[in-house]
Amino acid sequence: MELSVIIINYNSKQVLFNCLNSLVQSTSSTSTEMFVIDNASSDSIKGIEPEFPTIKFIYNEKNIGFAAANNIGIKRSKGKYILLLNPDTRVNENSFQPMIDYLENHDDVAIVGCKIFNTNGEIERSTHSFPSLLKEFVHANEFIKNMIGYESKTAALLKKFLKSKSLESYWDHNSSREVDHVTGACMMVKKEAIDKIGILDEAFFLYNEEVEWSYRFKQAGYKSVFLPTSNIIHLFGHSTGQRVQKQAVNNLLVERYRGMFYFFQKHYGVINLFLLRILVFEGFTLRILFSFISSFFISNERNRLKKIERASMRKILSLIFKTDFDWRKNS
Repeated sequence: MELSVIIINYNSKQVLFNCLNSLVQSTSSTSTEMFVIDNASSDSIKGIEPEFPTIKFIYNEKNIGFAAANNIGIKRSKGKYILLLNPDTRVNENSFQPMIDYLENHDDVAIVGCKIFNTNGEIERSTHSFPSLLKEFVHANEFIKNMIGYESKTAALLKKFLKSKSLESYWDHNSSREVDHVTGACMMVKKEAIDKIGILDEAFFLYNEEVEWSYRFKQAGYKSVFLPTSNIIHLFGHSTGQRVQKQAVNNLLVERYRGMFYFFQKHYGVINLFLLRILVFEGFTLRILFSFISSFFISNERNRLKKIERASMRKILSLIFKTDFDWRKNS
């Protein structure tokens, strides 16, 4: 078996069907096994199972998180290469073979990612540097984050004068290069490397699990590489069961920070974790304050959204005082 494809589904029935159609058509010439692991979705996918007799469907009784669900597939996989793929993607005949060929010819590479387009044909930035205090400062302070969007003049100036790993996402994605990590929306990994490094850390529920996994691979001497010769389309947001709203900080962001605190605790030590707590406290305290002040000058509907936003931000602030960030002990 050459390739094992693992797709985690959570309330993504409509886009999953299209993904599987494209997957079956594009892997006909490759020795491939495919797993769909459903994380207790409320919209049942059992109705589409007969449409794909070659795909193995596994149904979890509860939502066990992205990492744990993927591990079920990894443990059952027989392929030489493992592909983690989001259900809100569409693949083509050029999606996987270049990645397989690259892994086959590079012993020191464990992970490859591909070029990802959104539905408008625009490139989705799919490579990133490992977490850092600088990145978390920018992320916590929303006004700074908004100033340095990928295509902004500020980002161009920073890239020109600073040689920071934190700017790793800010490039055209038209050439192959070694990166810290690729997005988990489409990540191909050597099975033999997984056997050495281990599976995904199930203490992560959603977000940052593939970052931590890539970090462990790099610590062991393996590389992650981006390949522009492979490509997919990503319908961002469907696989989380909801659209990501720019105007609201939702529970997904809470999980993002839970995972980030856990990453720092596991890999960066006590001092960096303490500094991260300070940065998050500073950033989100200011955001809550500004949100409260602005509520006096906006409509009732926008004020309602602001209240939801502040509730989520208070949840993020509450993480500062925790000592155990394993979601299984805090759910």
